[in-house]
Amino acid sequence: MSDGPDVNVVGSGGQQKVLVVTGHVPRAFPSRHLSYEQFHSLGDQLKSAAVGRIVAFDEERSVKDLWAYHLLEANPNLMPADPNPPADRFDGPADAVISNIVCHERFEWMRRAAELHPDVDVFVWIDYSVFKQPGVTGEVIRGYLDAIETTPIDAVIAPGVWPKVAIDDSRPHWRVVASTWICPRDLVVPLADLANLVLQIRTTHTGKITWDANTLSYVELLDVLPFRWYLGNHDQTQFTGFSELVN
Repeated sequence: MSDGPDVNVVGSGGQQKVLVVTGHVPRAFPSRHLSYEQFHSLGDQLKSAAVGRIVAFDEERSVKDLWAYHLLEANPNLMPADPNPPADRFDGPADAVISNIVCHERFEWMRRAAELHPDVDVFVWIDYSVFKQPGVTGEVIRGYLDAIETTPIDAVIAPGVWPKVAIDDSRPHWRVVASTWICPRDLVVPLADLANLVLQIRTTHTGKITWDANTLSYVELLDVLPFRWYLGNHDQTQFTGFSELVN
């Protein structure tokens, strides 16, 4: 983990303390669309943009150590929810399963970040490779974090594309884009517990493991945690849209 003892999480004007959480599992499967070096280059750009306000869980680790791996152990024939995983990303369904296991670890990484940084008020998930998305720059990321620092956060807040509708689990459900979302400290554990429970129930009963975006969308539908949504896509609008929400 690259948080280190030098992380000094501060608000730019003495406001609430905000911490970006990100993570990556190197060599979890042979990714086709980004090389090992490309992943780390993108992660380094995010770390630079959020310097002093980020914890990155990106050390070498085994997929077997991830929370959702036990679902594959319980069902070695586990399949991805996507009936046709994109060939430009995966060698086959087994790699898509591992990808979804890795992607769901974000809830546990945020839980761990909250344990490691008890002085932080608000945690912000941002995908490790987010700088591959159009319009995402260091300035955009810093503006996003500055806006969060000065905004009272009392709900899980997530940008997305689609209205709140029934979920077709055979494809990604872009009610939330899932490459960023915001969570106040007091909801970190409830969110992680609920996301894990939803994933466990659905995976056990369907024999398929879904995307983290779908799991977070199911959590919203349950309506047991305060949840706010704003319009944002897989580009800079997922960050700039936050200011429009609060203004």
